[in-house]
Amino acid sequence: MASNKYTYNMVVTMFRDHLQERSDYESEWKHVSNNLLPGRGIFQHYSKPRKRDITSNNIINTVAEDALGVLTAGLHGRLTSPSAPWFRTRWSDDKINYVEPLKIYLADSTRILQDALLASNFYSVINSFYTEYAGFGNGCIFIDENTDNDLIPLKFNLLTVGEYSFSLGKDGLPSVFIRTIFMSERQLVDHFPDTVSTEVKERVRTRKAGIDKVNLSIIECIVKEDYQDKKYYRVMYEHNSATTKQHQRDTADKKPLQEDGFYEWPYPVARWNVIGSDTYGVGVGARAVKDIQRLQEMEKALLVATHKAIDPPLNAPSRMRGKLSTLPGGRNYYVNPNEKVESIYNVPLDYNGVVTVIDRIEKRLQRTFFNDVFITGSRDPNASPLKATQVIAQEREAAFRLGPMVNRTETDLLVPAMRRCFNILKRKGMLPAIDPALEEIAGEFMFDLVSPMAIAQKAAQGQGVDSFMGFTANAAQFDPTVLDNVDGDKAVRDRAEIEGVGIGTLRSEEAVKALREQRAKQQAAQAQAEQNAAQQQGVQAQQTADVGNRKTAAEAGQILGETQQVMQETGL
Repeated sequence: MASNKYTYNMVVTMFRDHLQERSDYESEWKHVSNNLLPGRGIFQHYSKPRKRDITSNNIINTVAEDALGVLTAGLHGRLTSPSAPWFRTRWSDDKINYVEPLKIYLADSTRILQDALLASNFYSVINSFYTEYAGFGNGCIFIDENTDNDLIPLKFNLLTVGEYSFSLGKDGLPSVFIRTIFMSERQLVDHFPDTVSTEVKERVRTRKAGIDKVNLSIIECIVKEDYQDKKYYRVMYEHNSATTKQHQRDTADKKPLQEDGFYEWPYPVARWNVIGSDTYGVGVGARAVKDIQRLQEMEKALLVATHKAIDPPLNAPSRMRGKLSTLPGGRNYYVNPNEKVESIYNVPLDYNGVVTVIDRIEKRLQRTFFNDVFITGSRDPNASPLKATQVIAQEREAAFRLGPMVNRTETDLLVPAMRRCFNILKRKGMLPAIDPALEEIAGEFMFDLVSPMAIAQKAAQGQGVDSFMGFTANAAQFDPTVLDNVDGDKAVRDRAEIEGVGIGTLRSEEAVKALREQRAKQQAAQAQAEQNAAQQQGVQAQQTADVGNRKTAAEAGQILGETQQVMQETGL
């Protein structure tokens, strides 16, 4: 690919087009930021972001923030928990999965990838990703190779909404991605010592004032186009906010700070929910904003009403200006007893009614943020086994509500992220060696989610298999021949697939066949041995009987002889 294919002016024009497309969504994101996620979101396009306010005067009641926290923790724990396997590796051809060298390669590679993720900052970043993802409806993570530490080969960076923009390709995934990066002059020289502009380099060399102030922006553009042997092209330019024609002429030949490429897409983007052909997604936060604002209004009104009920505005005689005491035990003296200090108005406050309305809004927000899916242990600690079974069924039904989100998260973020991480480890030589001929036969390396929430989405299929096998077992009590209709091996393998059982747990079909042949031989040998033993026992029994018979006959003959002798002696 020719160097500098995307000039500075081309990239800036693309970026402005992206900003125009994104502007329709920014107002919604700002509402979410002000009412739910203070401090998140960057809406300065070229200049340094304003100071982040981690609190907002708009938020009085924090139930919505807490509900989002429950959703975020639930997604983190049930989709990508660091304490349990949440993904499974396999080859695209199922039969290849049970070839012993490839099976061992799967197990070893999966373990190495799991260890690399634990050693990196992946789990802290993915937790914050879920906050952006659910709140704004869009989440993005940068996945890169860590060249500073061989013990931690991967590094991740979370982007907040407004910091990036993208357009989609024909596959529905980003094909052009542009973001702004803000640096100080010293940082710019440290990162790009050979390509930074002469003016910036000179200011840092002479230690001019302000070289550590973050006041410069960089435009990074990634396009789904070949670059050398890589599938994705990246170019980065030093940028400022000038837009005059003179500036455009001055920058027409601006050289890039960096020009390189990626083997895999480095910025996977996930969208919570997509309307039609929209570029950006819609999150739970957008749905909750109206209820959040209504809750804050009700909470503020309740506080104002409570303050007025405790310390109401008063009417007092003008001559008591500065003399009126409203302290506990205070005394006020009157010349005219008809002059009174009294409330301007006395509106009875239905405190319980207001609290009921607030409680309804809070519960609605908790349902909006799917808290009923994740908070189940405290529902009824004294539930009977029958009721507990009903609760489990309700939990599965509730989990289905998150099914579309789980599928999009898998296809848009988690699987592409794991594939890129796997390939980075492979290129760094951290995975076990494999015979190239075997690898070519094996085909593509695949990833499947086997987290509790991903498995819950397949629970209905598992219930169907269980129900059918139970029915068949009952029918076999009346007619055993019905079992001829069932392929038990296929049922077991289907159930294992639904439950996300690892490849190493199941034996291959060839291994099962060999095991059964060996068992049949053992059973045949055992039957033959038992038959031989039975025959031997029969021979021994016959021999024993013959000996007994002969002994009995001999004894009978002896007795007869003795009897005859006695009869002769006695003359009988």
